[in-house]
Amino acid sequence: MDSSSFSDIQHTYPEAELLPVGGSTCDCYRVRLYGKLHFLKRLKPELRTNPRHVAALKKEFETGYSLEHPHLVRYVSVGDDCLLTEYVDGESLDQFATTHPDYFHVRKNADRFLSQLLDVVGYLHQHQIVHLDLKPSNILITRIDHSVKLVDLGYCYTDTYTDTMGRTDHYAAPEQLYGFGNVDARTDIYAIGRILQTLPCAHKYNKVIARCTAEAPSNRYQTVEELQKALKPSSRFLFIVIIVLLLVTVLLGLYFTFLKNEPQQVSQPQVVERPVKPNDSLSNPTDKPVDKPVLQPSTSKPQKLSTSEQLKADIETAILPKFNATMGALPDSVEPGTEQWAQAARAFEQEITSTLEQLILSHQDIPMQTVAQEFNSYVQGLITLKFNQNSPKTSNP
Repeated sequence: MDSSSFSDIQHTYPEAELLPVGGSTCDCYRVRLYGKLHFLKRLKPELRTNPRHVAALKKEFETGYSLEHPHLVRYVSVGDDCLLTEYVDGESLDQFATTHPDYFHVRKNADRFLSQLLDVVGYLHQHQIVHLDLKPSNILITRIDHSVKLVDLGYCYTDTYTDTMGRTDHYAAPEQLYGFGNVDARTDIYAIGRILQTLPCAHKYNKVIARCTAEAPSNRYQTVEELQKALKPSSRFLFIVIIVLLLVTVLLGLYFTFLKNEPQQVSQPQVVERPVKPNDSLSNPTDKPVDKPVLQPSTSKPQKLSTSEQLKADIETAILPKFNATMGALPDSVEPGTEQWAQAARAFEQEITSTLEQLILSHQDIPMQTVAQEFNSYVQGLITLKFNQNSPKTSNP
């Protein structure tokens, strides 16, 4: 940076401080005006007479000055080669994720961040503005309350200013990179998906990310409102989440419960021993592994089932194969409370997460609470039976 440039700034703002956030076209400073901190963005010396860059700076100010949103930085004034905005005391998103490594592992924190980001981007779209440079360094997280502040409208597209100066390739949609279509709200939605990929909680939003970052704009969420709706849990989904949490509690609590109590007989699942094959060696059991008992759906069902019986049959048909593929496949040597047991339990939980909702939809003539109770009872029965099979056997004195 030209030292005379900094001297000019200091002449107007004696307490000016150069910040390490300038881009290829501007230098940035923290300055104090009437006792209040502000952010000053000034074109680099070699660009101050370039009409295109001067026009872009004025475009950014005129676009931002007309906007007012709690999660958008406020524009204050503009000069011949600089503009002034409010100063945000905080960190960029990428810096924040590094200094607060556990923050986004908490789902409510991740959801709050995403809600605020979508709120301000949706606000821009409502005012016919596409940001076109959404990226972690343009998203600030405030030091107080960890709220979102979106900055830098330098590359934005509006109905009035249709010329954009550039992009950040890593977050740019294909239509920006290759120019095969018009930019619109879906271009920002693509960038939001790319931003989510950088966060520690990315795996929690896999489906959302996949749709946001679809190559063809027509395959993405078409509006921010549609994306917000996809992220908003319905009351039914919340009910299912509660059930899943109950299941997790059961999985964690069974180990301690059954060490203190006699195992209970569970009659729901049937254990069927596979027959010994004719060529199996009977003289030496270690020559060949013996097939484990496999839980199988009951085949002795009546031809005509009542509504309640049909529900139980459907639950068994939907759950049992998923159980056999996860927890049911555990060898008897794997004891409850071990890491292998916990991994199988988590896999089983993931497999059945959407099953309850499907059962509720297919049995709408039965109260949702009843369906959930039958579902939970059957799942607990399976887990109990497996627990009894795998628990350490103790001999009575």
